[in-house]
Amino acid sequence: GLPLFDAWFEMVAAFTTTGATVLDPDMPRSLLVWRAMAAWLGGLFVLVYAAALLAPMNMGGYDLVTARSQAIGTLPDWSRKMRATQIGVDAGQADLSRLWSHIRLIAPAYAGVTGLLWVVLSVQGVPPLVGLVYAMSTLSTSGIVPHWGMVDSIAQELAIALFLGLALTRRGWPGAVVPQDSGPVWRDDELRFAALLLAIVTFGLWAINGAGGLAAAPGRALAELWGTGFTALSFLGTAGFVSTVGAPDLTAYAGPAGIVLLGLAMLGGGIATTAGGLKLLRGFALFWQAKHEAEKLIHPSGMGGDGPRLRGLRSEGAFSAWLFLMVFILTLSALVMALVLLGHPLEDALIYASAAITTTGPLAQIAGPEPLSYAALGDPARAIMALGMILGRLELLMLLSVLWPRLGR
Repeated sequence: GLPLFDAWFEMVAAFTTTGATVLDPDMPRSLLVWRAMAAWLGGLFVLVYAAALLAPMNMGGYDLVTARSQAIGTLPDWSRKMRATQIGVDAGQADLSRLWSHIRLIAPAYAGVTGLLWVVLSVQGVPPLVGLVYAMSTLSTSGIVPHWGMVDSIAQELAIALFLGLALTRRGWPGAVVPQDSGPVWRDDELRFAALLLAIVTFGLWAINGAGGLAAAPGRALAELWGTGFTALSFLGTAGFVSTVGAPDLTAYAGPAGIVLLGLAMLGGGIATTAGGLKLLRGFALFWQAKHEAEKLIHPSGMGGDGPRLRGLRSEGAFSAWLFLMVFILTLSALVMALVLLGHPLEDALIYASAAITTTGPLAQIAGPEPLSYAALGDPARAIMALGMILGRLELLMLLSVLWPRLGR
């Protein structure tokens, strides 16, 4: 009884790891598990797509990883090898071989980590089918949750939060699968930037919603602190889980708090991960460049000695990040304009478009004053949403870079 267009929208939303749905929350369990499986396969596709296609093209955030010096000799070995095998029109079988080799590398690791989280949740008392859906939704950052069971303890949410860390940095995957920087994990720019953002957002939202009850009910206030932090982490990773343990009521996120969560989703997770959004490393590059420019206002003759890694980020990296940010904003504006022309209020159109381009479906239920429903959208609006999900997942700038030389022939 499901119309073909609705089925197509469901699968686009799932495979792009957005998790939006037009179905009733009480849908059959088999249908929800199928959506979670499609989203899980979409997450695997993203990892393979990043490692096998974007890395050789030095796109999708890899341009920031290699933005250290003009001299090719200072680049990592994997970058020099990949630049020597750029994807071209006549690559043919070499591209397919590289694709299959990355599938063989990534799929076992991806399935193994998913299975590990499933076991951890099952050991903690989560029903097996509920744990499987949560495990697949966490690793793919789709945010699909079962209606017949929820995680209901801090220990269970802590397990999910630890695995959500894989959406913040590529360091969680083996270096042979996804090339990464050398050095200790505590020097990872993405993780440090994410920790700073989460600390500011968590304590800020908690100070507004739950800190007042710290003296009267410290246990409840601290539980709300955890719930706020878990929710912020899930939206930064574009999964969109909302804590059920001590978290404030959903109405507490309406208004300014919802805008904050929307901003976290727009920033997104790490490069070469299943998370969407702008990506943390681009945000860090822009932040570091802004810091350097502010220092030059105070000391015009000063020289920054940040080292080759940070110097590259604040020059080539900041330029690349700014270019992507402009494309992101223009794409978001076009989506909002299209939804407004179809008769939707500006605020609703902005939330819908942000949910699509950041691949964070739960934003529609959280970010606005009232929960929004994808089922209330007409077919033209849902077609626009599906286009936004695809562009947000594949990154429009990369698509233009691939198509433009061929269009110019």
